[in-house]
Amino acid sequence: MANISDLIKAGVIAAGSEIVWNRRVSRTSHSATINANGTITTADGKVHRTPSGAAKHLNDNKPVDGWIAWKMKSTNESIGELRLRLN
Repeated sequence: MANISDLIKAGVIAAGSEIVWNRRVSRTSHSATINANGTITTADGKVHRTPSGAAKHLNDNKPVDGWIAWKMKSTNESIGELRLRLN
């Protein structure tokens, strides 16, 4: 499966893009930025290697499928949908 770096290299996601996770149950929203090296920086400044790691960090260390949770702010497409384009 492709990772964030692969999506950047393929031009599917641009470095600096903002992603959001709108949580229905808790009625909260989180934002993060895609970095040029394929990592993700959450709004609190923490850097994560994977979308799921970033989501888990924001979910009291409980696992979350970040590929489904995170969506492109500009298009509202999940980054998992974008990843499917490469596989």
